[in-house]
Amino acid sequence: MASFTASCLMAAIAIVGLGARGLADDRVATPAPTFRPGDSWVFEDTLEKGAQGFRQQRVDLVVERIDDSTMVVGIRPDGAPVGFEDHVTGLDWSKRELINGEEATTTRPFVFPMTAGDTWSVDYVDPARRGNLISDHVRRHYKVVDWEDVTVPAGTFHALKIEARGVDELTIQVPAAVASGAVGSPGEATTVSHAQRGGRAVVSRVVDEEFYYVPAIRNYAKSVEEQYNTDNVRLSRQTRVLISYKLPV
Repeated sequence: MASFTASCLMAAIAIVGLGARGLADDRVATPAPTFRPGDSWVFEDTLEKGAQGFRQQRVDLVVERIDDSTMVVGIRPDGAPVGFEDHVTGLDWSKRELINGEEATTTRPFVFPMTAGDTWSVDYVDPARRGNLISDHVRRHYKVVDWEDVTVPAGTFHALKIEARGVDELTIQVPAAVASGAVGSPGEATTVSHAQRGGRAVVSRVVDEEFYYVPAIRNYAKSVEEQYNTDNVRLSRQTRVLISYKLPV
């Protein structure tokens, strides 16, 4: 009987110890991933845009080349009979752009090593003109929330959840316009016109984001981005979920 009791006690200690190790592992800082050429992922993108409905497509990503601080990631619609469009990203999946002739980090969903409670920010002004857009002031504040299980078509993963919130301030060119019309009555006519002076206007939107980073797949398994206007009416929601992945040994 004593031997049986001792065995039960040892088993209970082992179970408690295993649980403690699992908790401790979650609290260890998550290191940066180590990529290899050929690492690939297939995601499904769903874009919901106000009352305009939604658009859905699958996208292939593959690591093509790696150097000391960046990698070239090929992107194309899943199964499309075309070559990959090459994008240069940081080894932490950060996005880099030329701002006023200098390279700047414009999107940074992860900062390695990461642990729950970590925070960081991105703040920059993109002066590039696109159509009537003069400039875009982007601000994001990121926070690592905690570990959470997330289920996507590729499976269920233990993921580190990162949340971001920020504001985009877009400066746009308002074109000059003149509208006119005629108001008629028996025996006479009156022309009415209205002139709108051109100029600049600032449009703001709030952006909320979520990322579920999975160390085992060197990428996130799910991301969600929502945009709201100043009246807190949602303008759009873009959801990306992992369909499949391949990590060559």
